Amino acid sequence: MSCTVLSFPDAAAVTEPSCGSPRLLFPTTGVLLVSGDDGHWVVSSSRAIWLTGSDGHRHIRALGDVRMKAFVFGSDHSLKLPEQSCVLHVTPLLREVMRSLAQYSQQPQPGRKAALLKELLLEKIIDRPDVPIELPEPRDRRLAAICTHIQLHPDDATTLSQFAQNMDCSERTLHRLFLQETGISFTVWRHQAKLRLALEWLEQGRSILDIALDLGYQNQGAFTAMFRRYLGVAPSQYVRPASSPAFSAARQGSGPAFRGKTKQDPASAMRREPGLANSWNSLALPERRPRATA
Repeated sequence: MSCTVLSFPDAAAVTEPSCGSPRLLFPTTGVLLVSGDDGHWVVSSSRAIWLTGSDGHRHIRALGDVRMKAFVFGSDHSLKLPEQSCVLHVTPLLREVMRSLAQYSQQPQPGRKAALLKELLLEKIIDRPDVPIELPEPRDRRLAAICTHIQLHPDDATTLSQFAQNMDCSERTLHRLFLQETGISFTVWRHQAKLRLALEWLEQGRSILDIALDLGYQNQGAFTAMFRRYLGVAPSQYVRPASSPAFSAARQGSGPAFRGKTKQDPASAMRREPGLANSWNSLALPERRPRATA
């Protein structure tokens, strides 16, 4: 396994040929937009992306100044690593392991500690500390542009009809594609994107009202109703210790309507800048809309 620390300026774009080796990319600053035949992902500093080595070219774009650790894995291990590219939630332990490995990789002859850290990193990849709410990633470039826009601008209220009009296609076409490629509707996908941010912000101790406003809701009650519909408990119940079955199910991502975290990362800071998502695959997207109530 090798580790390289890379830096990219804002808006830098890189096309990666298929290298035959799996790799793990972790942006410590900035946001990565990763696109390939196997999916499209938004990767912020609270996540890492596992990329298999068997898929074709991938396109990577930087949002903000990106500093990234890239781990490339050989075949000198017997562990069964993920066969599909995926996003991993970076726990404090995983973050520290990657930081230490990056330091040891600069040494001419990494020793026993580096070998143990490598094994631990492989184990954590296999364990796949999942993002609390997994967002199915579409392959269609129009849907990818919409999903990227929503994640960068969670308070935006553009409707599917408005997206369709701006992309010169029908709303029915986009609705059908969402169901085919993600298994859920556009509305549910948007709600889950909001929930994923909400859970991370709740764990940071942010107020429920601030979260509701930053997610585009005009009041706390509308946000609470959506949160309860998917996770079975109110946000106020989620953030305080509880032993009820409903609370435990919500914490594990298995609320009544849910089957399938970032720190305030650069994506949340950039979401108020119009047009960021427009650069994704050179697709035009609508202007930002007023805040939604649902």
